Parts: sequence; structure tokens; C-alpha cells
Amino acid sequence: MPHEYEKSLCFEEKHQLCKELMPAPGEDTLLSLLPVFYKEYDLDEDGGLNDSKVKIEITKHLFFYIPNFSTRKKAVLKHDIHHIITEYPSNIKGETEIGAWEVASGCKTYWIAWALNLYSLVMGIWFNLPGVYQAFVRGRRSGNLYSNLITDKQALEMTVNELRHLFSIPPYHQKLEFTFRDFFYFLFWLLIAGVFALASIIVLPLVIVYNIFLFAKRKRKG
Repeated sequence: MPHEYEKSLCFEEKHQLCKELMPAPGEDTLLSLLPVFYKEYDLDEDGGLNDSKVKIEITKHLFFYIPNFSTRKKAVLKHDIHHIITEYPSNIKGETEIGAWEVASGCKTYWIAWALNLYSLVMGIWFNLPGVYQAFVRGRRSGNLYSNLITDKQALEMTVNELRHLFSIPPYHQKLEFTFRDFFYFLFWLLIAGVFALASIIVLPLVIVYNIFLFAKRKRKG
């Protein structure tokens, strides 16, 4: 389902635009901003890229772990850069918003991004519905790094403003006009997310076993 960004420019125009963009003098690139982002949210220096597990927070005191699949490792840098260029924080509220934004702007072939973002979307409607809906509408008017329009290396060499311009990301505080199409697609993805969340209950025993294994492993080391 195409969104507004995909209809604004053809691929060739966007690719040419990307090649013409050069880092602006005096502006920090994502390569220098990411370590600051990781430090601010008490993340590993590589954002957990090389960790064997991923922490999934439901609340500050309620969380669990899943394996850090290779597909997740391919998506995590893009996701972290999205946090910076959209200004959604890396906390529970911010994850629900970035999840809605990424669903609306499209995760393409990154299935782990789809999965985690659909969970975030479902969770967000219970305590952050206005924020999630606003982020979804914003995502409908944006592109993102999952399109592979540029490589991760190219993204790291660009500034926040260049990436926002490239992907036509509306300003964080801009009040966007909602359309019936926005509302329809939001309900559609909410339905998909709900069905996915219910269907994924079948893997819950595996997640429980995995977390028991991690707990026992830490106890043996302790």
C-alpha cells in the first residue's frame, strides 16, 4: 500500500537527490551523533548490535529478552538512526511512536522490524493513542532507511537535516492534517497488529524457556 512519500517522487529522482546531498559545514553527522544517543539511553557503544540478546521492555520494571537474530542486527542501526532523525526518544512511549512511524513509512523486507513495530503499535494504543496516531500519520508522509535507498555507511556520513530532507520527514511538532485515508490505514494496521499479537502467543513458551535459560546462566556465573 503506497503512502504519501512514495507517491511524491519516483525512485530515480530520490536516488539522484541522495547523490547530490553533501554534508553541510558545521553540522554533526549521524556517525558522531549515535554515540551520544547510546550514552543518553544507557545503551551499549554499538547499540547492542553484537549482543546475543535483545531486551524488550513492557514497563521499566517488566521486561523480557529475545535472541538477537541476524535479521534484527541488519535493522537495528537503521532503527536507531530513525530515533534521532524523528526525535522519538528511546523509552517506552517513544518506542510506541517510532513503531507506528516505521509501520506507516514501511519496513520493506525487514521482517523483524515489522514484528517488533507491530507489537509497539498494539501496546501504544493502551496508553499513548494520540502520540501513536500522530506518529503514524507522520510516517505516512515519510520515507525511511528500510527502503535501502542509501546504504548504512552513506546514512552515517549524512546530517540529521539531510536525512530528514531526503525522506521528506515532517517536523516533530508540526500539526498534520489527518485524512480519511490516514484513519483507514491506521485501523487496517491496528487490525493486523492485533491479529499478529494474538497469533504470536504460540511462541510464548519458547520465550519463557529462553528467559529461564538466561536467568539460570546468570545464576551459575554469579
